Amino acid sequence: MEKNEEVTFEEIEKSSENGSKPEEPKENPKGFKRYLLCLKKGYIIILIFGIILSLLGLLISNLTYKDKTALKFVYRYQEEVNVNINDIISDENIEKVKSIKNSWFTGSKISTYAYVEIKNISISKDGNDYIITVDKSSFELQNKEGVVAYNNSAAKGFLQHLAVMCLSDEIINEYSTYDTVAYDKNGNEIKDTDGNTVYIKGVTTNLFDKAYEEEKSLDSAGNLKTTSGSASNHKLNMMIVWSLSGFGVGVLLGLLFIFIFIDKLDMNIKRTYDNKNRYRTPFHISFFKDSVGAFKDIKSLTMMSALLALVMVCKFIPIPSGFGELGLSFAFLFLACACMLFGPVPALGIGFLSDVLGYLVRPDGSFFFPYTIQAILACFIYALVLHKTYITFTRCLIARVGVNLLCNAFWGTLCRKWYMGLNFKATKVYFLTISLPKNLVYLLPQALLLYFVLKALAIPLEALGLIESDVAKNTSFF
Repeated sequence: MEKNEEVTFEEIEKSSENGSKPEEPKENPKGFKRYLLCLKKGYIIILIFGIILSLLGLLISNLTYKDKTALKFVYRYQEEVNVNINDIISDENIEKVKSIKNSWFTGSKISTYAYVEIKNISISKDGNDYIITVDKSSFELQNKEGVVAYNNSAAKGFLQHLAVMCLSDEIINEYSTYDTVAYDKNGNEIKDTDGNTVYIKGVTTNLFDKAYEEEKSLDSAGNLKTTSGSASNHKLNMMIVWSLSGFGVGVLLGLLFIFIFIDKLDMNIKRTYDNKNRYRTPFHISFFKDSVGAFKDIKSLTMMSALLALVMVCKFIPIPSGFGELGLSFAFLFLACACMLFGPVPALGIGFLSDVLGYLVRPDGSFFFPYTIQAILACFIYALVLHKTYITFTRCLIARVGVNLLCNAFWGTLCRKWYMGLNFKATKVYFLTISLPKNLVYLLPQALLLYFVLKALAIPLEALGLIESDVAKNTSFF
């Protein structure tokens, strides 16, 4: 047990009986010295602010990043053709390509060209070579899972058709066959309403130098080459810059936040820890063993039941968050209070019952046990951070960081992936655009609300004998 730096109430009484004078309370410093002391006590707050803004910076860079990489398509005709190169990339020619239903090269059915939005297209000619460049983002299309991503097959096919559509009918007829069978995307022959095979115009490979096109336009993986450096490297550099900038802004906001709450510093608050009634950290066996006793105490069980009932009431008061179907609730205040009072072992049961009973009281979809694990983990974090220790805003902020980022954003996203069978890209989009932003935005308000609620409840809970007097009387912001 640490030695007290200030005499306790009992020592004051004892010293008065012996005739000695108790130590005078320390005068709180003022001005810049007071601010430095706040920084010393609130460095964790500043660090968390930096991490939060760093994550927001990563989100902003990911959401605002537009791939400016240009695709490079190089081809040549087998014979000299009379064509104006500007006609190849004209709006009229682009619309013709977007309107075709079956590929002129393979006969397969095409359903993506109509959704292509050509951006920054240009063309040049070098000898017999025609070089088309266009933004890679032109071919970001939605797949069957609903995820928007670059479609290399669509890009390659669209540009090949662009090179054909501009040619005169005489050249197309010379290098075309009209008995090419049309196929759908599954490789099956397309039939008309009478059951007859559908034939389309097909351009033979003799029109292009196929080997030359692949050599100049495609990389080893069969993807169209780009004219600029690696897009992934550019995006990584952008994310690093945004992340570091966000961290710097977060530190500045943390300094401002501490300045706003500078009057909350009280130098006369002294804290002692005996690893029985008050713990500095939860890494003690007794921290867990002693919490089991809550199951044997009628008053504790009654209070647990009352707090769980309040949690159930909150289930009927959904609050929209502005982030998809994710909502807000005040249930976390009662769960945090219960876990603070009764410790880590009861917290496991509280988390389990809050989710299971909540589903029975207000079902929403089918029951999915990983969401129950999420509730158990959240309650366990509250207990580790708040049970049998002093109530401070820093601790409330740490608790909400663990719940918001670890339980809600990370584990909650995994639960959604398993529950809905999402692929990796869909899961990533949900995490970056809905789950993580919502939990970052509401992190600070929830932490402040939790602190002020627990501070207000401290004295009443002491009167009920649920928390120690020294803890109740020494709640502080820092």
